[in-house]
Amino acid sequence: MTPPINRIDLERVLLALPPETQDPFPHLANLTAVDLLKRRVWISTQLKSLEQERKAIDLEIEETYSVAELKFGIAISGGWIMKSNTRTSWEYTPEVIEEIKSIQRQAQQSGLANEIKTTHLRLLQHYT
Repeated sequence: MTPPINRIDLERVLLALPPETQDPFPHLANLTAVDLLKRRVWISTQLKSLEQERKAIDLEIEETYSVAELKFGIAISGGWIMKSNTRTSWEYTPEVIEEIKSIQRQAQQSGLANEIKTTHLRLLQHYT
């Protein structure tokens, strides 16, 4: 059994703790579980709509400015800069995909791969 921490050490630990920050979402404190679920649905709907709007804006920007302008950046008020980014993805043949999956299965079975689990919430629309 671990002995209790002495008072002086406890005070040192408490003094070292960062200051408590203000709750950034105080409006959620009084919501019921059902209200939180409804709020989550509303936020998800807004995010989907905003993402569609952002994509439409990006298309307009890409048609308005040259590739070079976007590569080097366009200054925007408030200290913002709009720049294009390139990310490379790879598409593999079915044979290569199957070989990769086979190597992964072997590593999982032999213990050479470590399982990492993450949990997230998904919002699905139920049609009746």
